[in-house]
Amino acid sequence: MSQAPLDIGIVGWHSHNQMFDEIGSELRDAGHRIARYAHRDAFTATPDPLAAIDILLCVAVFPLTRAILTAAPRLRAIVSAVTGVDGVDIDAATERAVVVANAQTEENVIGMAEATVMLMLAALYDLEGAQNQIRQNLWRPPHLKASQLRGKTIGLIGLGKIGRETARLLAPWGASVQYSARRDADLAGLPPMQRVDLETLMRSSDVVLVMASLNPDTRGLIGAEQLRLMKPNAVLVNTARGSIVDEAALADTLKRKAIAGAAFDCFAVEPLPEASPLRGLPNAILTPHMIGQTVEAHHSLEVATRENLSLILAGKPPRYLVNPAVLPAWMKTWGVA
Repeated sequence: MSQAPLDIGIVGWHSHNQMFDEIGSELRDAGHRIARYAHRDAFTATPDPLAAIDILLCVAVFPLTRAILTAAPRLRAIVSAVTGVDGVDIDAATERAVVVANAQTEENVIGMAEATVMLMLAALYDLEGAQNQIRQNLWRPPHLKASQLRGKTIGLIGLGKIGRETARLLAPWGASVQYSARRDADLAGLPPMQRVDLETLMRSSDVVLVMASLNPDTRGLIGAEQLRLMKPNAVLVNTARGSIVDEAALADTLKRKAIAGAAFDCFAVEPLPEASPLRGLPNAILTPHMIGQTVEAHHSLEVATRENLSLILAGKPPRYLVNPAVLPAWMKTWGVA
């Protein structure tokens, strides 16, 4: 642990508050000073909230902009207790020798990949429609909608850790896999797949899996133009970030039955507003950004968060580091040999 007391900011998050309170109490007992914000709105409403903060612990999906980081002369680390660091200006953090750590644990990757495959199969096999038959006290309809995975073409938008694990899980299913990404990926240990441009992927895939991280290049990536390219019997699955897909365009596409269906675990605004046009659509499966959060994954997030903090306080790089390019400057400024 760091010898000198530090000022540590903690921004509340509904699913992590108990963990944050426990960690904050332990850090306070160790002599550190804690600035506790009840939620991100309280944090962002504070002028220069990081001006006197050495380490920020949060769920880093709210804006941590260049301007905020510029007004944080003492900040040495941002620790996100989840995989997401959507709100952090990574370039600005790196330029200012601030490490950005997250909790992209193996358990989290596996949970999200398994859940993605589950949602894909639920959409292909019209699980929601089949359940509605029972809810309405109806028997099997004369025209079935289920479609098998074998022989289909699966298109992955993004091929990071979760995308790679999803591709590995798909290997035995007899489907063809292709991906769209900014650069060629290392395909070692993955099923054979080809990198294609986004237009080709949208046109030729029977299932489109949105697996990309949210950044300026991917925000609004899938809009009405891209949705029009999809096959009428195709399904769209998003377990990444809601803002990658234009939800109004998707709702219109689903209402017109221009594609077979969609399964979404994430949305541009969360919780999903009651007035969202996606609600109530029979060909949309909607879950509240929790589908891959298993008991095992949630436990691993806390373990990873504590480990990241412990290493940073000891002047060592965190285990789960988002911006490795920062390390030379960070070790020179904050690290110990």
